[in-house]
Amino acid sequence: MKEQHKDWIESFAKAGYVAKGLVYILIGVLTAMFAFGIGGEKASNTDALRQVKEFPGGGFLLGILAAGLFGYALWRLTQAIKDTENKGSGAKGIGKRLAYAFSGLLYGSLAFVAFKIGTGNQSSAGSSGGKEQSVLTELLSHDYGKYVAILIGLITIGNGLNQLRKAATASFMKEVKGLPRDRFDFLKKAGQAGYAARGIVFCIIGFLFARAAWAQQPEGAGGTEDAFTFLQTSPFGNVLLGIVALGLIGYGIFMFVQARYSQISIS
Repeated sequence: MKEQHKDWIESFAKAGYVAKGLVYILIGVLTAMFAFGIGGEKASNTDALRQVKEFPGGGFLLGILAAGLFGYALWRLTQAIKDTENKGSGAKGIGKRLAYAFSGLLYGSLAFVAFKIGTGNQSSAGSSGGKEQSVLTELLSHDYGKYVAILIGLITIGNGLNQLRKAATASFMKEVKGLPRDRFDFLKKAGQAGYAARGIVFCIIGFLFARAAWAQQPEGAGGTEDAFTFLQTSPFGNVLLGIVALGLIGYGIFMFVQARYSQISIS
C-alpha cells in the first residue's frame, strides 16, 4: 500500500475513534441525566446524533461526525480485508475479521444517518428497536429462520461477554502505547467501566433478540433504548441505568485515548 494511502487511512481511523467517542459520550450523558431525573432521555446512537443537530452549527457538526464515522467504517473494513492485525485465515481469524467487517458496515450506516439528520432528511421520530424487529420479522418468515435468529442473539451475547472479559482483564490497554503515567490509572478505569457497560448492553440486546426469536414475537426484540428500559425496570433500575450510562461515558473517553495513543497497523 502506498505511503500516502496509509497516512489517509490512519487519519480516518483516528478521526473515527474521536467520532465514535463523541457518540458514546452523548448517549451516556443523555441517559445518565434521565436515570438521575435531571432531564435527558434513554438514548440510542440516532438520538445522540439528533441531539447534536440541536447544537449551534449542528448541521456542520453532524457533517464532521459523519466524516469521522465514515473514517472509522473504512478503517474497520480495511482491517477485515487487508488483515492488518494478522488474524490469519483460520476459523478464529476469519471470525474476528468478519466482526471487523460487521463493525465497518454498522458505523458506515451510522455515518449515513448522521449525514441525513444533518441535511434535514431524517425523520425526528423513530420506533425503539425498529431495526431489530424488522430483521427478526424477516428471519421468522423463512424456514429455520427462528434458529438463525436465536444464533444471532447468542452471538451478540457472546460479544457482550467478550466486552466484559476485556473489562475484567484490561486487555484493551494493549491497544494503546505511551500513556502518561499520571493519567494511566484513570484512563484504565475509564476503559474498564466503558467495556463493562458496553458488555452489559450487548448481553441484554442479545437476550431480548433470542427471547423474541424463541417466542416468535418480533416486537420483543430491541436495541440500545430497549436495553436501557430492561435495566430501568429491574430492581434498583434507575441506579443500574445510571451506572451503565456513566460507564458508556467512560468508553467514549477511552475512544479519545485510542485516537491519540493507539498504534494503527496497516500492511
